[in-house]
Amino acid sequence: MRTRARIRFRRWERVKRQAAQRIKETLNSDQRKVLILAGSGYTTGEIARELALSPEYVNHFTAGLIQRLTHDGLIPSPDWANVLKWAEVEGIILEENRPVDDQP
Repeated sequence: MRTRARIRFRRWERVKRQAAQRIKETLNSDQRKVLILAGSGYTTGEIARELALSPEYVNHFTAGLIQRLTHDGLIPSPDWANVLKWAEVEGIILEENRPVDDQP
């Protein structure tokens, strides 16, 4: 019984890893920049102005990415903060790009 559970768990981990890799490979440069800027604390409007994109494109991308990550089970709930954590774990957002609280 333990062996079957271990096999199922390893298969589940492999499927999640493959899904994450597939999503990372399909992100274009604008989408990567959106994630990096969002991780730096930019709002949707600021990201759109910075990258010369329409705000609708930024909103559409964020909603689509949340849906893809939730569907593949890569984030626990459909929340943008979870997407940013996933992007940080996957190396899309580097730790130095994250905002730092200035509280003493």
